[in-house]
Amino acid sequence: MVRRRRGTSLSLGQAAGKNSDSLCTFWGVGITNDPGQDPDETADEGRSDNFREVWALENSIDWSQIPDDQSATTEDAPTSKYALHPDDRIWRHPSELQYLSTNSQRPAGKRKLFGAGLIGAVIGAVVMALAVGVTFGSSPKVVERVIEREIATATVSTSGEGGTGFVPVADVAAKVTPSVVGVQVVRSGRVVGSGSGVIFRDDGHLITNSHVVENGDKYRLIFADGTVVEAILVGSDRLTDVAVLRATTDQEYKFVPATLGISTSLRAGETAIAIGSPLSLRGGPTVTVGVISATNRRLQSPQGDWLYELVQTDAPISPGSSGGALVDARGALVGITTVIAVTDVGAEGLGFATPIEIAHHVASDIIQWGKARHGRLGIRGSDAPTRLLPPSHNAGVLVESVDFGGPAESGGIKVGDVVVELDGQLVLDMGGLVVDARMLQPGATSPIRIWRANRLFVLDIEVGELD
Repeated sequence: MVRRRRGTSLSLGQAAGKNSDSLCTFWGVGITNDPGQDPDETADEGRSDNFREVWALENSIDWSQIPDDQSATTEDAPTSKYALHPDDRIWRHPSELQYLSTNSQRPAGKRKLFGAGLIGAVIGAVVMALAVGVTFGSSPKVVERVIEREIATATVSTSGEGGTGFVPVADVAAKVTPSVVGVQVVRSGRVVGSGSGVIFRDDGHLITNSHVVENGDKYRLIFADGTVVEAILVGSDRLTDVAVLRATTDQEYKFVPATLGISTSLRAGETAIAIGSPLSLRGGPTVTVGVISATNRRLQSPQGDWLYELVQTDAPISPGSSGGALVDARGALVGITTVIAVTDVGAEGLGFATPIEIAHHVASDIIQWGKARHGRLGIRGSDAPTRLLPPSHNAGVLVESVDFGGPAESGGIKVGDVVVELDGQLVLDMGGLVVDARMLQPGATSPIRIWRANRLFVLDIEVGELD
């Protein structure tokens, strides 16, 4: 903004006079008798040629040449020709301080007005900054607290029937923990091993691993509330690494059986919660959280037998947690933790669990018969390539050999046949066929669908028993 010049401003010659006092009146600070520009005059009327010379000079000032010497004259100090009074500017060059008059007659009201305006602007800026800080600065803190709270409670989404909203893992753990016990294996009066177990019947029967209970002659159960009771071995099955113990106590104790779930509907990425008693630590079971990493895994058990249809999880499973519970986001038991992947450098962060359908089926057999009764077909094979499958099916097992005199040979199955269904269930791979065959009742007749010579056949097989 151009500051309006007074009509009585000094001429260029006066501004350059030898009297240094003229420096104090150059900006017209002491001039009060100027009537101002006549409204009827044009913008250039009433202005002298001297004024134009002064204005031209003022607009060509080189501020880099400002002297710091207080004895400098007007000719040496082009700042004396600057059109804007220092009081109208918010900055000063150090050399300007020598030219400011101590008895300046600039109206005090204007100075106060300018100062008040400047202070008001500063206060307004501070208030605005505080308002912006309150509005936007506090949001990240709230988000951080929310995130920390979500991590602390590990809130997860439920799925399946009856699952609505969100269930904290703490609530799931509180529900399942009373069903999980620590197992101490005793031999000759001393503890030689430990593991975990899951109560699945209210009469005190629990499922654990076969490799946990081997080499023991007595067993002790440690419940979440600290209660310790004796247990007896009902039976075990090496083929599935499943064993059953039964608590024995003279006192009445309310056993809390776990809620059984369904592992066949599990998908990779779903929440998995492992609860067990690692390393015989006191204070109750340990809870770890991860996801279902994969299903239908095949792995060798610590005893050397092949285990099929295993559920893989990244929920940390430590030594001593074998036989513990693997539950879903609702707290339903979907597996019995069995093995962990270990290399020369230690655990690989992979755990495997026996599907609850297999574990429960074997445990029921053990309770009823004293041992697991596995069905047998008497065939060996591999996953069938796509070119050998019928148009109606996407998977099957190619028969590579048939046991002489076995159930399959007696029922008419031949090498080269492709098995696509067993007992009304689709056969997805060789591991699935082995598991399904083992779960058949020995002595019963089961239909088996095969693909042979571009035709589908249904054969009835009398199921044998696996020794």
